Amino acid sequence: MTDAPDVRTEPDRPADGTRLSILQSAAHQFANKAYSQVNLDDILDDAHVTKGALYFHFRSKHELASAVVEYRADEATDLFAQPHFQSLPALESMVEMCFVIAVDDIGSQMARAGFNLLEALGRFDGLQARLVASWVTSFAELVGRAAAEGDVDTDVDHTDVAKLVVSLYMGLRQASDLDDPTTYLHDLAAMWRLVMPGFVDARRLDYLTAFVRRRTALAIRNAVPFRADEL
Repeated sequence: MTDAPDVRTEPDRPADGTRLSILQSAAHQFANKAYSQVNLDDILDDAHVTKGALYFHFRSKHELASAVVEYRADEATDLFAQPHFQSLPALESMVEMCFVIAVDDIGSQMARAGFNLLEALGRFDGLQARLVASWVTSFAELVGRAAAEGDVDTDVDHTDVAKLVVSLYMGLRQASDLDDPTTYLHDLAAMWRLVMPGFVDARRLDYLTAFVRRRTALAIRNAVPFRADEL
């Protein structure tokens, strides 16, 4: 569909609820189809809203897709601000975050749609660059803390490590199979095992390798019930 006509009629339901319903329906579509294959009429049918209600909130498919990405980014920010992640040693927190992201990527329509769209929209409007930069910044801070805690070599560049981990995760989505949770999570574990010797203090490597192994087993238990055909 093309960009919306100038429709600014109040939706029938409360605005916040209608907007969320549209976002959730859009996430369902974008999690299962390529951006170019998603039709706004399918989102309308799934959300049970009128065309006027959709255009009241989103002026185009691109604006709606961007809103899904932003919504998921806000969800992740809130999640990782929880005390659980703050209480872990920094490098363990970073590993934990990657596995939580992966499990969500497997089982959450909003999470999978957010990543799919981040890749599909590319560098348009700078959305991808801004969100990836934010992720890198957060991970670089964790690497800095991990160095202070003795888990990371003090001579490594914190941002370089963060960029490497983020880039590898983004690439893993392409090279592995989200619809096969066990394989995907084992691939994520292999990623960590391969990169950690490059920046982890040698005295801590065995412990952190074992931590990755334990975290992989937990992630598989959490993720196996979720399959793409159940989305």
